[in-house]
Amino acid sequence: MKHLSLCLLPLTIAFLSGCDSVDSNAMDDLIVVEAFLYAEEPVTDVRVMKSIPLASEDTVATPINDATVRLVKNGVIYTLAPAGADGFYAYPGADLSVEAGDVFRLEVEGTGQRIAAETTVPPPPAGIALSDQVLEVASFGGPGGGPGGGPGQIRDNTLTVTWDNPSNLLHYVAIESLSEEEPEYILPEFVRERFTGFRLVTRPTDVNFFDIRVGTLEVFGPHRAIVYRVNREYADLYENREQDSRDLNEPPTNIEGGLGVFSAFNSQSIAFDVMSADE
Repeated sequence: MKHLSLCLLPLTIAFLSGCDSVDSNAMDDLIVVEAFLYAEEPVTDVRVMKSIPLASEDTVATPINDATVRLVKNGVIYTLAPAGADGFYAYPGADLSVEAGDVFRLEVEGTGQRIAAETTVPPPPAGIALSDQVLEVASFGGPGGGPGGGPGQIRDNTLTVTWDNPSNLLHYVAIESLSEEEPEYILPEFVRERFTGFRLVTRPTDVNFFDIRVGTLEVFGPHRAIVYRVNREYADLYENREQDSRDLNEPPTNIEGGLGVFSAFNSQSIAFDVMSADE
């Protein structure tokens, strides 16, 4: 499952364009990696690409689908396999676990290059709580004001998820519907031919709360809020995503011999229900 992606290539292009001291030819076709591990989840979010040459008019990186990609944990090598045509790689076995405190090394060989990186899986967030277990969908009075009524007829009630964050570390939140069958939609314009799930992912934040608003959801029924703790190398790159064009610096990267980021996340989740106030 793809959880969160931070586009690295604009940072790379901006860096190369703004640094006269860099040999741009040497920077062309470098391997760019976006590789994310999630505690207690399979490894499916490793992407390998080529950097975009300065002379190119392309804005989309070329995926590398024939690289050799390995994860090393406690001296044991786990070889990843291509997962589609977009440069993604995943571990096909069931014998690789990702747990808090694990140290992973990523090794990639391709296009005549060899790169490597390391990351440590952080601990999960602590103290996650909700202001209520139910998020009620209330409606304004008048014709068409009931649940499922027209746009603007639903009160935008909120439910707040909180967590401990005394050091103002970066976290992000995902809101997911847990409905397995076709659910009842909050507003009719959200109805799709086939329900494939609902997932909302926030931007990373250094505060300790997030307001879940009715207006951002699609369906009634069981949901969960997942709070992810962001690792330092990802936080550094995210915080550096916007640079003044007059003061460009090399974007942070923990990739040895390449560009990008290899990072890990840990999470805690808590369940809540979205229900009509009329029930």
